[in-house]
Amino acid sequence: MNNLIKGDEVRQGQQIYLSALSKSVIENLSEDILSENMLSYLHDGSAPLFPTSAQKVAQAIKDAGEIVFAICLKNNKNCIGIAQLHGIGWQPRVATLKLSILSEDFYTIEILQDVIQTMLQFVYWEANLNRVSIQCVEDNTMLQQAIEQCGFINEGRLRQEIYRNGKYLDVIVYSILAREWLE
Repeated sequence: MNNLIKGDEVRQGQQIYLSALSKSVIENLSEDILSENMLSYLHDGSAPLFPTSAQKVAQAIKDAGEIVFAICLKNNKNCIGIAQLHGIGWQPRVATLKLSILSEDFYTIEILQDVIQTMLQFVYWEANLNRVSIQCVEDNTMLQQAIEQCGFINEGRLRQEIYRNGKYLDVIVYSILAREWLE
């Protein structure tokens, strides 16, 4: 599906742009181990949580074969994360949005909102999808706030879906329809 990506700057946000997640972008990411805090933001419970680097996270996401973008800063073109559409259903026109910001310096509500809105432009204007969902672990209040400010509707909880630091956490499921976003 990467034929939908038509160049280096497919979609422009306020502070970011989405680019192809190329080999050179991945090679320019840090090889340093991500902080425990950043690892917890990246972890959705689908695999064991191990210390890893931004490079390894990016490569693993790219290898998954979904529609994947590098999230780059407009001011210096540095890659700060990855946005992907996962579980795409072309007939019902649905997908799940996953965000992986790879630096605590850029894990802010403003950047998260900018990435979400920019991805929604791609989702509705280029991929022609109708429904996008996004999931958030209950202790990630910054992401919850960004999701809600972008117009997503809380659809409910997956109770005790994540086990982290000796306790179970719920996952909150959100979605937004094309008509809701266009309003």
